[in-house]
Amino acid sequence: MNYDIFEPTFISSTKELVRNWSIGLSKQLVPEFQLPTKKLDKKYSNQYDLWLKWLDYGIRIEVKVSRAVDSDKPDEPLYIKALSYNSKRPFDMNFQQIKTKCADVFIWIAVWRDKIKYWVLSSDEVKRNKYFSKGQHRGNVGEGQLHLNQDNISDFVKYEVKSTEIKNAVMEAYKRQKKII
Repeated sequence: MNYDIFEPTFISSTKELVRNWSIGLSKQLVPEFQLPTKKLDKKYSNQYDLWLKWLDYGIRIEVKVSRAVDSDKPDEPLYIKALSYNSKRPFDMNFQQIKTKCADVFIWIAVWRDKIKYWVLSSDEVKRNKYFSKGQHRGNVGEGQLHLNQDNISDFVKYEVKSTEIKNAVMEAYKRQKKII
């Protein structure tokens, strides 16, 4: 997928396009990632995005993407409120529809106008995080959200990885999740 994510047409594009872009990007960065199927995981029913075969394990991976937007301009179109990485404006990134019971590992992709950052966390690390809201919508069960912003982004430095480190970070997060030495 060769979308120019820094063009206004992409910045204001639909969530599905962005989601497809993030999964495509993840597969480009880690060619060993596979789209899950019932053949790979008998319990699979569209509850996560990617699969990684590692040793005798199958790692269920959910990819979440969000754009850094100016939190003081909530009613502006995305191409107006999308921020550059070095901007001093207050920003908000909302990682939504997080289902911690459905994946072993989460890859979060944050998009600024001029930069992309990655974080890799185990499901338990997301679930226990003080910024994780367990109920995204009233009456919702099993799905939450997490906002990253200028006030809390430094709390996630330990999960931040370079694009070339994603595969190893996924395996390490899985080991933490399953308590594998």
